[in-house]
Amino acid sequence: MPVGRTGRIGSAVTGFAAVLALAGCAQPGQLGQPAPTPAPAAAPDTAVAAPAGPQVVGRGVVDVPLRFRTPANADYAVRTLDLDPGEALGWETHPGTELTLLDAGQVAVQEGGACAPRVLAPGQVAVVGEGVAHVVRNTGTEPARLVVTTFLAQGVPEATPVPPACPEEPAPTG
Repeated sequence: MPVGRTGRIGSAVTGFAAVLALAGCAQPGQLGQPAPTPAPAAAPDTAVAAPAGPQVVGRGVVDVPLRFRTPANADYAVRTLDLDPGEALGWETHPGTELTLLDAGQVAVQEGGACAPRVLAPGQVAVVGEGVAHVVRNTGTEPARLVVTTFLAQGVPEATPVPPACPEEPAPTG
């Protein structure tokens, strides 16, 4: 049966409709469909949530009796301090009391008058009284992290460098 002009147009329209239908089913990037633009990669979540509430850094027994008395108001400071292996703070004195808590690593605390170093392990504390010459040194192979609390007289320098109080003391590296 001969196909007239309208039949050919109808066939062409039907064929075109089939192509459109198939194109509508095509996945992005197929049959001329635009490929999707990739979404930017989300940055990895590296934020660490702060712990809720107070956190205990260390707990133990101080092996000396403690008595805090100041003639007037005292300034206090709590700070963290990192020491590389072999690094030392240098010999110094303070116009008040210093409590040094070792959070990580290993340090030795030496005081003038008692030159045998006290080695601290994580969680242990050293208490150094007013005017006592002392040095803190990282004696471990890993970095040491200290939490240092001082109660100091107001209006005076926090620390005064002093010469080594023990014989044959190696020079500080920090």
